[in-house]
Amino acid sequence: MIASFVLAAAVTTAAPALQAEPQARVVQVAQPREAVALLSCMVKSNGGLADCSVQAESPRDLGVGDAALQMASQIQVDLLGPDGKSRAGSFIDVPIRIRIR
Repeated sequence: MIASFVLAAAVTTAAPALQAEPQARVVQVAQPREAVALLSCMVKSNGGLADCSVQAESPRDLGVGDAALQMASQIQVDLLGPDGKSRAGSFIDVPIRIRIR
């Protein structure tokens, strides 16, 4: 009697339900874009930049020019230009490229 009861219990116990495997999702990753700003800045005597203004930016709707202006205070340039003369007190063009993901 005990054997038949165990056998009956084994037959009536439901097998664990198999969960469906999650389907892999394909996520489209956009290629990084590049935004560009061109600043005109005065070179200070320590190689820092001052009095910067945005000359051009692309794309215009992202505020790249404003971001470039904020970064300009962290930029240092060589005081000597390609001609060997000091750049201190002169204005230079500073291209800024920002990768957008």
